[in-house]
Amino acid sequence: MQIVGVIEIVAGIAVLVLPRFGAPLVAIWLAAIIVDLLMVGGYGDIALRDFGLLAAALVPTRLAWAYPNGLPARS
Repeated sequence: MQIVGVIEIVAGIAVLVLPRFGAPLVAIWLAAIIVDLLMVGGYGDIALRDFGLLAAALVPTRLAWAYPNGLPARS
């Protein structure tokens, strides 16, 4: 569990520093967790919660891909 915690901290820092790389990484990580929870069985509620987090992780992914140089300046 400590290794997983370190991986999640590194993924969070990656989203902060390199959102084009970090946000999809977090989305893939959450998808893997969902698959694992569903394969084990009995954790559908946690898998559903993680699905919501996955949907939320796709938002910065889409923004990072749409604006690779950052958001445009307001005029």
